[in-house]
Amino acid sequence: MKKFRVYSPELIDSSEPSIHVEHIEYGGHPDDPFIKYLEINAEDIGDQYHTIHELYKHRMALNIALFRAWNFISQDFPEYQIMRSKLHNDGTMFEGYFIVMALTPKGQISYHYKLKHWDDFDFLSEVDKTPKWDGHGSIEVIKRLMKM
Repeated sequence: MKKFRVYSPELIDSSEPSIHVEHIEYGGHPDDPFIKYLEINAEDIGDQYHTIHELYKHRMALNIALFRAWNFISQDFPEYQIMRSKLHNDGTMFEGYFIVMALTPKGQISYHYKLKHWDDFDFLSEVDKTPKWDGHGSIEVIKRLMKM
């Protein structure tokens, strides 16, 4: 069960029946309450077509397909380097996770996955540590992917 801190009661007045509120605790002044925390089952979050869990599975499947293709072409295009590692360049890693990274002409593209998915990326070369992070975030990765 995940706990989310929410400051607007309107956020739970959703017409989406897929969101089931487990527990709400209110705080603040009686005339201006806010939700102190809200417990919901994260598996229930999504749009009317997919849960967040399904969307993450889609993301991973697309990532595997893309990195598999890039890994194949990297034999002829050395500017594409595709790898996986259990450590960032600085020797850290989120507990229970690993990283997959592509070095491309547009910059780094990387994703973190739980260690239980390590073998799903067994086609990638394993490196001790990834190259130094270039500062990219989710938005920058999207922009880089859209330019390719």
